[in-house]
Amino acid sequence: MFTTQNKKLSIMVKIMVFCLFSAFYYGILYTNSKVCAQETIIPILTYHNFTNEESSSYKINIEKFTEQMEYLATHGFSVISSSQLLENISNNTLPLKPVVITIDDGYKSTYTLAYPILKKYHFPATLFIYTDFIEKNSYSLTWQEIQEMAENNIEIGSHTVSHCNLIKLNEKETNEDYLNRIRREIFLSKEILEKEIGKEIQFFAYPYGTYSPLVKQLAIQAGYKGIFNVNSMNNNTDLELFSLNRQIIFGQISLDSFINVLAQHPLPVSEIYPADGSVSYNQLTEVSAVFEESVDPNSVFTMKLGGAKVKFEYNPQNRKISFTPNPLKPLIKRSYIVNITTHNKQDAHAGKTSWLITIK
Repeated sequence: MFTTQNKKLSIMVKIMVFCLFSAFYYGILYTNSKVCAQETIIPILTYHNFTNEESSSYKINIEKFTEQMEYLATHGFSVISSSQLLENISNNTLPLKPVVITIDDGYKSTYTLAYPILKKYHFPATLFIYTDFIEKNSYSLTWQEIQEMAENNIEIGSHTVSHCNLIKLNEKETNEDYLNRIRREIFLSKEILEKEIGKEIQFFAYPYGTYSPLVKQLAIQAGYKGIFNVNSMNNNTDLELFSLNRQIIFGQISLDSFINVLAQHPLPVSEIYPADGSVSYNQLTEVSAVFEESVDPNSVFTMKLGGAKVKFEYNPQNRKISFTPNPLKPLIKRSYIVNITTHNKQDAHAGKTSWLITIK
């Protein structure tokens, strides 16, 4: 029989075991809840041309590209195809650290330089082609090369027929002529690609990253399942399949900057003005965004239009950041990507929201 002292010791041991188990169990729950609460970032990277020589704006040295792919492969990133992205979003089954790779236009270097690297790491990619460029000269892909890649982990998407600016009217072009022309660019390119490679073309990317509500609606009518812009920000799981944000990876980018692109958080905003893709005839229009409450009020904000910093106002009461052009210096008639970024001393990575507006 236990003595009183032994009974006390037994009770104490049981209490200690219970406490240890509880700490372990609830610690797991707490850790898991934090993991689940973390925002999933989905970068969609965009490349154009590749070279063995020095990098330039839209042409990246293949050793630098290889270094970037090596970083993805060795740091736990899950490179998925555009089709997998749509499927994962639909089924809520995104892998850890998802990344999508896209390549625009149809340069020969995609096949000769980038394709072998992608095969080495077993990375899928989406190649957005404008059909007039194929077999045009020694710098462009052939249909045979495209067909080979399409059979080996490279999805093919449409980049129109001629790579024209889809929101720009040609000289002396009527509205009806314009509508017929851009409809052809969007619809016919899909038909040509499907005929040449024998597969459904599911994705479309805007040439020059410019679009309007009309252009977007035509692309949806054409039957594309995903539409890609180049609005220079990452996505989260609350993405819009017809407004998939991409980040252009320029040739001169350093590895540190590439890593920062991968880590950049979409900035939570509840309202933007003018709306994404808007076409305005007011050169003095206010450009603004309203942050959600989750944005740290101690953050340092930066606002850019078309890559140029602008002097903005920020109202902490309604969390609105805004820029209104000076009547003596109105906005130039062109398309602008509006970028708003936040930096916090406690967080090495920036938050960013971007959208496109056009002033005519």
